[in-house]
Amino acid sequence: MTDERQVSRRQSQSERVSFTDPIVIASTPQRRFEVLLQYIKRTGGDRVAAKLLYHKKREGRIFGLFPVEFTLNHEEVKELKRVLEESLAVAEGREDGDFLVLRLDGTGTGLSGRDPIAVGKAIAPLVADEDVLRSLTETPDGAEILKGVQSSVRLTELSLAIEQLRSHLDGGETREQVYQEWCERHGWVFGNVYTMRDEVRTIALGDSVDGLLAQTANGFRDIFELKRPSMRVIRYDDTHKSWYWGRDVSMAIGQCHRYLDALHEAAANGLRDHPEVVALPPAGHLDHRPLP
Repeated sequence: MTDERQVSRRQSQSERVSFTDPIVIASTPQRRFEVLLQYIKRTGGDRVAAKLLYHKKREGRIFGLFPVEFTLNHEEVKELKRVLEESLAVAEGREDGDFLVLRLDGTGTGLSGRDPIAVGKAIAPLVADEDVLRSLTETPDGAEILKGVQSSVRLTELSLAIEQLRSHLDGGETREQVYQEWCERHGWVFGNVYTMRDEVRTIALGDSVDGLLAQTANGFRDIFELKRPSMRVIRYDDTHKSWYWGRDVSMAIGQCHRYLDALHEAAANGLRDHPEVVALPPAGHLDHRPLP
């Protein structure tokens, strides 16, 4: 079969439909398989229908008055095209297994309902391929694709982290360790004014803080103290018609003041055994408010 084929499109008696001569897909001494294409005019563009014809042959000649035939409408033709393209792509792999087929025309992924873990495992080798990454970075479109992927991954990471925190809060989780670990995994929650979190927590004999974070501008450290969300933050004074800090918050503020004094004294020129930890002047932050 040649790579080039001439297709003639002619109008039928109905001005709304054009058609081609039957195109031979396969012909053997036992059978003949043809497709006849029809073009139906629509306001938004022509639609394609395909009539598939199957003839039986005897001694090399077609016999029988009528072939076996059925017609595919426009959407069915598109689906058949998709299936055939995917099948040919899978055939190139020459191996059995489960395959993830992605569209390359930007019209959708077809991943709805798929196992996210399985999808991630399938895509990871492609994203990690040096040749693929190099090719993407060498073209403007490729660079935009990489930028989009990075942004999507980051937004998904942030969204999942917020959902996890909300789950803790809505579920009545009160263990401080749970929120401590969440903050350690998601330091971005404190804003871009900070660049890193120190592993160091002991700032003086008997004084350990929940977190030391380095300021982006100068590298000086600030103290972060976490409290469980079950604590009452403010209370109302019926006598004086005013709000005031609750007992737990007042104690936490006093705790932070002690830590500030201890850090200022111990780390003005660098913390012992950790000279990179400098706190001049340190600031304290009491984090009790849940994220929106």
